[in-house]
Amino acid sequence: MALIPQFFINSVVSIGISNNSHTAWIGTGFFCVRKVDKDGNVIPFLVTNRHVLERQNTIILRFTDKSNGNLKEVPAPLSKNGNVIYKLHPNSKIDIAVLPLNGKFIVDNNLEFNAFDIDENALTTEELRKEGVDEGSLIYMLGYPMGLVNVNSKLPICRLGCVARMSEEQIQETGNLLVDIQNFPGNSGSPIVTRPEMMAISGTKALDRSVLLGIVYSYIPYRENLVNQQTREIVETRSENSGIALVHPVEQIRQVVDFLVPQFVNKGTDAEVPEDM
Repeated sequence: MALIPQFFINSVVSIGISNNSHTAWIGTGFFCVRKVDKDGNVIPFLVTNRHVLERQNTIILRFTDKSNGNLKEVPAPLSKNGNVIYKLHPNSKIDIAVLPLNGKFIVDNNLEFNAFDIDENALTTEELRKEGVDEGSLIYMLGYPMGLVNVNSKLPICRLGCVARMSEEQIQETGNLLVDIQNFPGNSGSPIVTRPEMMAISGTKALDRSVLLGIVYSYIPYRENLVNQQTREIVETRSENSGIALVHPVEQIRQVVDFLVPQFVNKGTDAEVPEDM
């Protein structure tokens, strides 16, 4: 019994950097597409967090070669002619980055490419509430915490949690919603998807399909001060993961995509990525 569409899982990608001829895995991202015409043509993107891409010149993405099933580590430069080619949310507090991808390169190199349709496979918080998703609804996080990347598999780590707070006031005040789930370094950029539900309290709705809800970017730490009993001064502060994760909702991802898509449609070309990607 599958609760998560397989292409959702295959859309998740580990993000790495080259470290002395070795790849160090630093975060998570996921592939999305946006349809641009009636013929079904799409523009592909990588969605992740701003802090995952900051201070990097090139990242490493892993694709599956459709001809032999082997994994390929593909360099993806983040700038061209000294200019950053990924787009950030205009609000600096929103930790989202969207990197356009070269669809022609993916096709020409016979790379497997699965992606969330950012319009059809995703719902905003307002749409989610109308469909019966609220506090307590179950969700999954897909990603690569603590560098847990298999050598011969792209399969991400799946963790189960629930929506902790998704009110309109929460999003207006903080720019995020809260989920009860344990996330760790490496989960930055992980997609959060809903768990399909077939039952609900009488008079309420249940969302019977899995959709993209948002993107993880951090967690709320629990801090405790150790105080010197003689001087009464704080001598150490301990910090632990509270288990409450911070998530930017789908509408904020769409805001970045909405800015980028017209630029590429008007240019009539793919994203500006290097020939050797």
